[in-house]
Amino acid sequence: MFFANLITDWIWPGDGVHSYHWFHIMWLVLMVIGCFASSYFLGRKHNKKIDDRFIFIIGTMLILIEIYKQVFYTLDAGYFQWYAFPFQFCSVPMYVAFVAPLIKNEKIKEYMYKFLASFGLLAGIAVMIYPDSCFATKYITILIHTMLWHSSMVVMGVYLIVARGYGKNILKEITPGAIIFSLIVTVALIANIIAYKVYFGDPMKNIHNEKFFLLYISPYYETPFPILCDIKEKVPFVIFFITYLLAFFLGVSLLWSIVFLIRKAILKITNKNNAKAS
Repeated sequence: MFFANLITDWIWPGDGVHSYHWFHIMWLVLMVIGCFASSYFLGRKHNKKIDDRFIFIIGTMLILIEIYKQVFYTLDAGYFQWYAFPFQFCSVPMYVAFVAPLIKNEKIKEYMYKFLASFGLLAGIAVMIYPDSCFATKYITILIHTMLWHSSMVVMGVYLIVARGYGKNILKEITPGAIIFSLIVTVALIANIIAYKVYFGDPMKNIHNEKFFLLYISPYYETPFPILCDIKEKVPFVIFFITYLLAFFLGVSLLWSIVFLIRKAILKITNKNNAKAS
């Protein structure tokens, strides 16, 4: 009991945290500093060994803090909470970041890094800009976990863009990430269906009425994503599944277009400065 209380009894006082509260702003500042420091001091060297070590360190850190979160949720509820199983859009980069640096095949590794630099970056930015849903809890350690997790995803994505020189060709650079994402979503969908048929759809077995809902895509539950939840109610699941994929592809394409324009602007300024210096 003492150990459980030691883990779960850290409560934020008062009304808690909200978007652009000082706690949120502090993490935004730390995120920007992390992006700049890692990209400037490490990313510019374009050393593949440094890339692997940096991504592996972040992947390992994410696994360790996720283990803490799972222990926290289990102690808090008294049983394992399957809805929090770490295989959501923001959770998947943890596995990719841990595994990718260990892969010897450079082509596969590059695909995985492009996934982290596109889909992983998008997920991190989305939460860091609008984290209200993550701030629903008052548990201090979970709030820290949320901010550390998503800011690390942004730092990792920005680092890879700088270190690997991404942002030159939108189609060629987001396609590998889209392939990895499509495979992950397919695995999640199959796992959701099997888990529901075998256990979660049976009230006699699922006594806590838990949901196993990887990537929030399942024929059996409503998705929490805005707009997509309305579409799911009106169309066959296959159409919804395709729309789900296209929505994320569109989001990454827009993000990568911004990356492309920023890179182009930086190159233009650099070339102009070099011309003046010569």
